[in-house]
Amino acid sequence: MKKYIFMLGMAASLLSLSSCGEDDLNPKSIFEDQPASEQNDFDRWILANYTMPYNISLKYHMEDIESDHDYTLAPADFDKSVSLAHIVKYAWLEAYDEVAGIDFTRQYVPKVLHLIGSAAYEDNGTMVLGTAEGGLKVTLYLVNSLQISKAFLNQYYFKTMHHEFAHILHQTKNYDTDYDRISEGLYVSGDWYQQRDADALKKGFISPYAMSEPREDIAEVTSIYITNTAEYWENQMKSAGTSGAAIITQKLNIVKAYMKTAWNIDMDELRDVVQRRMDDVVDGAIDLNSLN
Repeated sequence: MKKYIFMLGMAASLLSLSSCGEDDLNPKSIFEDQPASEQNDFDRWILANYTMPYNISLKYHMEDIESDHDYTLAPADFDKSVSLAHIVKYAWLEAYDEVAGIDFTRQYVPKVLHLIGSAAYEDNGTMVLGTAEGGLKVTLYLVNSLQISKAFLNQYYFKTMHHEFAHILHQTKNYDTDYDRISEGLYVSGDWYQQRDADALKKGFISPYAMSEPREDIAEVTSIYITNTAEYWENQMKSAGTSGAAIITQKLNIVKAYMKTAWNIDMDELRDVVQRRMDDVVDGAIDLNSLN
């Protein structure tokens, strides 16, 4: 009843307004279109290099609607955003273009890439390296601390991006469920951060996070294999010992077979391409500042 009375009151007010002369009204419409914010050179570069070829919206302004309010966050620095956008395009997007074709990349990559300047921390003290939402959006943190070194880029960006992209591929075409049974009973869920690297390797996991659950395990094997050299992988297998290395190798063989059968991607070729492109970035062969 209160709602009904309120609506009647609004109707009466509108009727009284309509009886006023036109001279009493402001001729300027309150619904007049507001001018769009002016695009800068970086916005135009994003349109040409992300939106047009890949249908990706790269957001470097920290938009409230796109941000996770569970964390205290800072916006990304403009110049660091420009550099990271170049790196991601050259060493991630174009790596898949080279191996699988741009049509593959365009179809399956996330459609929103959101850059955040600061780190995001969980209550347990762990740092969130990146987040993905339904295969549509990836958020990268710590942009303001960007360093042009392979170790930094892999740890804070590329391992995360290849990991999340692996999830998208797995959700699109299922991997062999035998994978889930290899380490059945050894997954520790949310307690993964309490595991040491060396212990995880010996138990047959390529990283402590791989111990959280099978789907994270296979994404970790995929991303860590791609983002590191053959020498690194061999050293990890030595550290894992005979038993641990055998388990991880069994998992890797399933990953390789899945990528080849489902997507016609040779994991060794993809790793070689990613490594070459990462070396180009670190060696300064790529202009990270150009907006032409």
